[in-house]
Amino acid sequence: MRQDAKTLNKRTARGTAAARNIGVTEQKTASWRKCLALLMAGMLAVFCLIMSAPLAMTAKAADATDEIEHFLITVDVQEDASLLMTYHIDWKVLDDVQYGPLTWADIGVPNRNHTDVTAISDNIDHIEDKGNTLAIYFDQSYYADDVASFEFSFVQDHMYQIDRFAEGETAFIYTPAWFDGIEVKDLTIRWNADKAGAWQPECVQDGGYLVFSASLSAGERYSVTVAYPNDAFAFSVDRQADGGGSSGGGSSGSEFTMEDLPYAILGLVFFLMIFVMPIIFFIKFVRWIAGGLGFGSDSDSPEMEKKITRTKIVYYENCPGCGAGRVEGKDECPYCGHTMIKSKEIVEEKDLEKPEKYTKTGTYRYGNSPDTYILVNVINTPVRHSYRSSGGRGSGTRSGSRPRSSCASSCASSCASSCACASSCACACACASSGRAGCSVKEFFSEQIHKGRVKVESKE
Repeated sequence: MRQDAKTLNKRTARGTAAARNIGVTEQKTASWRKCLALLMAGMLAVFCLIMSAPLAMTAKAADATDEIEHFLITVDVQEDASLLMTYHIDWKVLDDVQYGPLTWADIGVPNRNHTDVTAISDNIDHIEDKGNTLAIYFDQSYYADDVASFEFSFVQDHMYQIDRFAEGETAFIYTPAWFDGIEVKDLTIRWNADKAGAWQPECVQDGGYLVFSASLSAGERYSVTVAYPNDAFAFSVDRQADGGGSSGGGSSGSEFTMEDLPYAILGLVFFLMIFVMPIIFFIKFVRWIAGGLGFGSDSDSPEMEKKITRTKIVYYENCPGCGAGRVEGKDECPYCGHTMIKSKEIVEEKDLEKPEKYTKTGTYRYGNSPDTYILVNVINTPVRHSYRSSGGRGSGTRSGSRPRSSCASSCASSCASSCACASSCACACACASSGRAGCSVKEFFSEQIHKGRVKVESKE
């Protein structure tokens, strides 16, 4: 019996020490999580700075590398209602470092229905028809402060709409090529006025041509409309423009085709991997941290219970020492310092009328007496599980304990990036904007990271 008592005392002492160690461990864990939360807040700030850096770099990269000094377009309506269009462009190079010297330019045309593309100036080596754009390749390179003056022509069809604005009239709506990152200092459209009935915007007439003029900032567009009687030319319903008008400007690869689909998918995957997934993981991690700080809950957080203590306090109406009246909110007389508390006792919930009114920390008036109050104090305390021994010697059971768990984690990530040029038009008849930078598929890369699995096994 003595040996058993000693053993029991040792076990009790060990149990007490273990409980103390658990309390210390919980304190350390809470402190560690607080530090980790502060670290995550700092990482969030750094993340915001990193995310804002590309914007600053983009703004810096947006500095103009070229400008269009003159953009002259001459339009002659032919008998079959197609347009003979001649483009003359004076393109000045401002910076030959960022993209290198100017060796070719992509110029938007109204739509794919064009023929007889012809180089007029001698500095054009060849022209590649890309559908909504024409790639103009020069026979030389142009460096900073050089001006590339080039001219070409083509016959454009599907540019008009019959009875577009008024019955009996056919209208041409034309938007010249715009340049997303390049200023056009002088845009001039010379439209043959023969048989023209109406036009907009306002313009001057010179030598039988309607002359429209404008200057455009980077990405800005300019449209003109010229209307004719339906019998002025051989207008055909089958050769009308698609959509609400016809235009001639846009950026390289204006129409989305099936060839662009793989690049669109890769771009979406890249966006999800680089921007969306890190945000999701970050939110989950913050929620885990918040659970450890008492802002949330998880399976490993200790069980908590609410403990409410209610104290009934009765005050003297007048000070027993000096007779002064009680001052609201004061436990002592402000004149003589005598206590104003007549009695104080802790009351149970069952002894109160309407105890549901006294569930939050604070002081509440009780009953009809102006001098009786209920002081409520609410605290959250962890649930402590009891231990009991059962069975024979050397055996024990923990009451209310949680089962042990093993965890395993792994992660894998992959990354791919690509670049492809694609844009869509402002209206169905719009073609692509223009520029000198071509589109190329950038390098693809992928990376996978595997973390080892961890398995915790209990020993029998």
